[in-house]
Amino acid sequence: MAVHWASDPRYTNQTGISAPETVISAFTIGICATGVSPRIAELLDTIETERFPDGFRLGGIIIVASACTERTLMYLRRIRRTDPRILLIEEKERRGKAEAVNRIVTEAAGEFLVFVNADAVPERGAISRLLRAIKRDPKTGIVSGNPVIDAGDGVASRVLELMWETHNSCSADLDQTRLANHGTDELMVVRTDALASLPAGVVNDGAYIAGLAHSRGYLVRSLTSASVSVDVPTRPIEIIRQRRRILYGHLQIWRLVGEAPRTAESLILLSPGLGFRVLVRTMTRRPRLLPALPFALVSELISLVGALADNLSSGQKHTVWKRYGD
Repeated sequence: MAVHWASDPRYTNQTGISAPETVISAFTIGICATGVSPRIAELLDTIETERFPDGFRLGGIIIVASACTERTLMYLRRIRRTDPRILLIEEKERRGKAEAVNRIVTEAAGEFLVFVNADAVPERGAISRLLRAIKRDPKTGIVSGNPVIDAGDGVASRVLELMWETHNSCSADLDQTRLANHGTDELMVVRTDALASLPAGVVNDGAYIAGLAHSRGYLVRSLTSASVSVDVPTRPIEIIRQRRRILYGHLQIWRLVGEAPRTAESLILLSPGLGFRVLVRTMTRRPRLLPALPFALVSELISLVGALADNLSSGQKHTVWKRYGD
């Protein structure tokens, strides 16, 4: 939805002759929060202090707070009172992220919808760069950010660093070839015309939104210059649980959309040549991560077996999952 401001007196010179029409694109930011959400204050501060580019107007910030702690709710209520753009939707119990995303989609207004997780913090200017990128090309339905992690020491940290480096390398390759159909829900901007309600029980919301947009003829892009800091598990068992849920979600989307999300792990299985080229390029660029490769492959295999078993036993697993941060 584009808003025209040509009649605004701010755009009229002193002689009374109207300046060239300026088209303002309104956008909404949607945030799903649950539990403690310890980074929500940092995230909202980033949004509140962001200088969005000319031609864009932030119309609203929708926060769905599902089963948040009372301390987190008190903070969100206080912030809402100081910023009328914020719509706070409180849910006493978690019903799954798909339902929370649908609440945001229903309430959103404007030409674009920015999704950002409550446990993720975009770098300064990242949202603006994503907005400019998607507006430049009307064929683009989604543009994702570039997740980065604060890698520590130990095997688990190295495995996670390897996984995310490979993920980002894969996204960059697919972006160049225009073959991407996977969105990174940590931070992404979606054209509202490309949006639709998520089916109940969808686990990987970003992947579903991107897969559906791609099936409708939209381009799915990523932007390496729009970094977003994300929280990650700290123990090997938490990594396996998270990967099992994500792989389950990818299999679910393959069934719903008719095409598997193109990620590093799916390419290794379905397009080995391309998948292994991405992996080799990552290892060449980050040789210090080579010792983590065996652990990453083993944990991924265990996660895949679990995801396959989950898909066979039930079509509604992982809708509400245990968060490692709580």
